[in-house]
Amino acid sequence: MHGTVIIAVGDELLGGFVLDTNSHWLAQQVRDAGFGALHIEVVGDQVDAIVAAIHRAASNPRADRVLVCGGIGPTTDDRTLEAVAAALDRRLEVNEDALAHIEGILRRMADAGWVTSSEVSDANRRMTNVPSDPAAVLFNRRGMAPGLVYALPSAPGGDGERWLAVLPGVPRELKALTVEELIPAYFRGGVATHVVEVRYRFAVEAEFFEPMRTLEREYPDVSVGSYPQTETRELVIRLRGADGERVAAAAAMLREMRPAAE
Repeated sequence: MHGTVIIAVGDELLGGFVLDTNSHWLAQQVRDAGFGALHIEVVGDQVDAIVAAIHRAASNPRADRVLVCGGIGPTTDDRTLEAVAAALDRRLEVNEDALAHIEGILRRMADAGWVTSSEVSDANRRMTNVPSDPAAVLFNRRGMAPGLVYALPSAPGGDGERWLAVLPGVPRELKALTVEELIPAYFRGGVATHVVEVRYRFAVEAEFFEPMRTLEREYPDVSVGSYPQTETRELVIRLRGADGERVAAAAAMLREMRPAAE
């Protein structure tokens, strides 16, 4: 199985001040694109911690995509671009595409009277100082911080393209960049996972031990998990796999062993 490693950056995440909804949403997107999440890691706004997380992800031969989100804004605690440059052994330099994007936004804001000057401040210029030679600068129509894509070297024993993408942490910006730019261009050729859910009302989870063990024996290529939903008083048995027919057959066997009320 090949897939994606997601690295969420931010002291606010580690401190419990902000819920990491970005990783949850990204995991859904990469699953649907056929590059499901292999690992999700949260690190603080420290260069060494971000570099180490990127090195761990890049050394995983199953990781075809590495997504780093957060920490690319205009303030001094935004250190992700510096860390990515160090991790990829690249220099930081002003990217003309990123600079032109910010200049255009500031001109429109000045014309609308929202700001008094269209001059690019030192703070905003920090977002244009990116690791050198990106494969692509992704257009961020929701904000100033650019999305960036870099080629990763092939992993030992691996094949195919490998990419590292840097995304802003602001959810609306991250979502727009991911859906409009990143997924269509850099997640082609994936094999989406087939998912079937069988739901049971007022079921006792322990009573599904034997049926699930039987499914794991008969369908080793199908992942089977049980997920109690305390609020709705349901037990969800979720079956996942690359072969849709095999997943459907496993679900049918489960229903034979433990019929679900429809």
